[in-house]
Amino acid sequence: MAQSKNIMTIILSITIFSAIFIAAIVLSLNIYSLHITSAVAEQTTSNHSKIANTTSTSNSTTSSTINLSTKEVTDGNYKWINVSNAAQNPTIKVFKNTNNVIKIQNPTDTKHELVIDTGADVLPSSGDILPNSSGNLTFNPTMTGTFTYHCAYHPYMMKGTIEIVNK
Repeated sequence: MAQSKNIMTIILSITIFSAIFIAAIVLSLNIYSLHITSAVAEQTTSNHSKIANTTSTSNSTTSSTINLSTKEVTDGNYKWINVSNAAQNPTIKVFKNTNNVIKIQNPTDTKHELVIDTGADVLPSSGDILPNSSGNLTFNPTMTGTFTYHCAYHPYMMKGTIEIVNK
């Protein structure tokens, strides 16, 4: 009976030790993951904040125009479309220190809003583009970099990359 009690104590001790060991590993991985995520977020925020003032229009005589349209590709599934080559959710290339204009046609039956994800408190945005209407987003970035853009109303299906390059 005493030997059985000792075996039960040993099994219980091993179980508790195993549980603590596994919890410590999980906690360590979560802390490591959080550290990596924070470092990436800090770097991203640092890079994005450098173009936070791109929503203002410049008096620059240099300008660039990009033409986009919206399209319902399947029932309730929308995409941004490059008017010149019909690419869906295209990579948009704009120029640093240039008055960039993204013109948007909306032939669909729902509103859309183009937003450039800069990490700033106020994001460059086209504002609402109502059904069967058009709008634009004008901005003059002061640095180069790669960012994302999306539709405020359809962020998971209407999204892409925007590259700000030297002219």
